[in-house]
Formats: sequence, structure tokens, C-alpha cells
Amino acid sequence: MKKIIALAISAAFTAPAAFADVELGPFSIYGTAATAVEIISVDNNTGKPLLPTKDSQTRLMDQSSKLGFKAKYDLGDDFFALAQVESRFYLGNNGDNTDDKAEIGSRNTFVGIGSKQAGTLRLGRYDNAYKLSLKQIVPTLYGNLNEASATYGSKQILNRLGGRQGDMIAYESPDLMGFSGNLSYNFGKDSTNSISAGSAGAPSNTVATDLMGQTAIGIAYKHSMFNVGFGYTTISNAAWKLDGSSGASAKNLAGSQKLDAYQFGGQVNYMDFSAGAIFERTSSSLSGLTAGNFDQHQNVFGLIGGYKKDALEIQVQYAKASDVDGSTLADTGGQQASISVGYNLHKYVQAVASFTKVDNDRNANFTSASGFGLDKGNGMSQFALGLVGKF
Repeated sequence: MKKIIALAISAAFTAPAAFADVELGPFSIYGTAATAVEIISVDNNTGKPLLPTKDSQTRLMDQSSKLGFKAKYDLGDDFFALAQVESRFYLGNNGDNTDDKAEIGSRNTFVGIGSKQAGTLRLGRYDNAYKLSLKQIVPTLYGNLNEASATYGSKQILNRLGGRQGDMIAYESPDLMGFSGNLSYNFGKDSTNSISAGSAGAPSNTVATDLMGQTAIGIAYKHSMFNVGFGYTTISNAAWKLDGSSGASAKNLAGSQKLDAYQFGGQVNYMDFSAGAIFERTSSSLSGLTAGNFDQHQNVFGLIGGYKKDALEIQVQYAKASDVDGSTLADTGGQQASISVGYNLHKYVQAVASFTKVDNDRNANFTSASGFGLDKGNGMSQFALGLVGKF
């Protein structure tokens, strides 16, 4: 048995182009190695001196590389059990000195049970149902070619309350004549980079002192020519002053607090083309204090166009956030546009080039998903050229 495992692992590294997953019965190894050279030109609209890390630069940046191990066991009577350990690793950079994403099991890591008729239940770390509803609504947007062109995430314009979280119970329904659904609950004590990680000001690797459970749901209908869907999420014991932080900032505060979001939209698929649109509203309020009360919401929308034929894939994305309603501050919105092109050099090797333009209003600092930090009011142009290898 040891010789078989050794030969299989050796084959994975000496001939990675031969197959997608290394399979040993119910067990398989999979992953993605992706990195890109990013040329970033910062638009310093504030006129203030910039830190070297926030000024124009050329860098080599990882594009969400991962390594995973998974197993699926037949339990009989159409039931099965699942186990998965998926980890992030970096090609070209190590993240910053507070980054705890590059740990074993830092990505979707869970045990689960399910059947084709009853659906699947997962326990562990997993994408919440609000993030997954984006995949149901506009699959092309969810499957962006690289991080540099992505418009969704905790610091981006779309889907800021979606995320990968520990402490998770997640249910995925079976497909019922095209209809499907996801439901998730995060207990709110996660200590690694989730929305509920710690209280105000706590670093991302600090155990939460205030439990901020998050409930999320997504429902969708899929047809061969179109997708439509809806997602909703709410976080208990939390509020987010939307004009104070463009990125997700759920905190436990004194007083009566509320934080939720919903999104809906769809995508049309015709031959090799796809086009989709999504609308989202994030709302938060705080009351019962002598000072600091607020009642705010922010609307955002996104557009996506795609083309995929043979070895060529093209994506065009646009996202815009309006000013925060209920704020005394003006200029709290922003927008991002990107175009990305992928070309398959091999079935499992792809070259990707993208150009992204981010424009922030004076009191906003949205950024692309590859994580370049922008001061409020500043924008950037970002060109990325890289390779993606899958196994």
C-alpha cells in the first residue's frame, strides 16, 4: 500500500498534465498553482505622500493558489460521506506579517454527509451561502480568471459579507427540476479571517470575544440558457458603519444593532457567450446611544460579459457602488472595470492577462481582490500577466 501511495504521489509531480486529480480509491489530491506579475500605477488624488507599499510598483503576486485532499465514501442506500482538507499557499509572495490564511485547512475544510435526493450537509470551514449565491446568480462572475480582475470580496465592491468561514454548518440542496438552494450558519467564534473574527480592533487571528453569528441563504433556478437567483445574509450582535470602511467591518457595539444584505440578478448563456447582472444592498444601523447612532445602506451593481471557445476565454466586468445613504459624508462610492483573457496552453495550464481600473470617490478605498491597499480617494490601474497550473 505504501508503494502504491508513493508511486501515485510521484506521478502527480512528474506528469501533472496527465490528469486533474490524483485518485486512490475514494481519496484524491488536487490543487491550483497560480501567480502573476502585476504592474500597478496608483492615482494619488489626495496629494498626500504615499507609503512605498501603497505607491506605484511592479510585484509578483499569488492568485489564490491552493492544495487539497478529499475523500468520498459510499455508505449505501444512495448516501455518501465527505471529508476535505484544503489549504492556501503562496506563489510569489508570503502575504503580510499578520496573514494567517496560509495554514493547513485554511480554505474549505470539512466533513459531511449527503445523498442525491436529500442534499449535502457540511460541518467545518466553508463558503457561506451568501457567497455561494453569487455563483448561483452569475456563474461567470464567480469564476473570474484571476484575483487581479475580481470585483467581489471583503474589500471589493460586490458581496462584501460573503466569505469563507469556520464554525460553519452548511446545507446544499439537491437539484429539483432546476431549482436549488444553500443555507449556512456560522456560530461567530471563528478565529481566522472571518467576518466575525474578534471584536473591534482585534487582529484577524484573535479569538472572537463577542459572538457574531451569521445566517445566510441562497436560492436559484438554472436553465440551459439562463440563471436567476437571490441571496440574503444577516449577522447578529453586529453593525458596520458603511461610510467609515469600504471593506467589510462587522463589529459588536453597544446599543441596538443590525447588519444584513441581499442580492439578486441573473445570467444569460447563448452559445459561447454569457452576460449577467447583479444588484446588491447592504444595510446597517445602530441606535440607543447618546452619540454615534446611524442608519445606513449602500447599493451596488455589477455587470459581467464572457466568451469561451476552445482554448480562449474572455471576461469583462464592471461594478459600481453608490454613495452611502444615511451618511453625513459625501463621496463614499467607487467603481471598478476589468478585462481578462485566458488562453489554455494545455488542458491544465492557462496563461492569463488582465487589466483592471479602480476609481474611488474621496471617502472610499475599494480595491481589487489581489489585495493591493489603496488610501481613501485614490485609484489605480493594474495590469497582470501570469500562469495557472491545475492538478
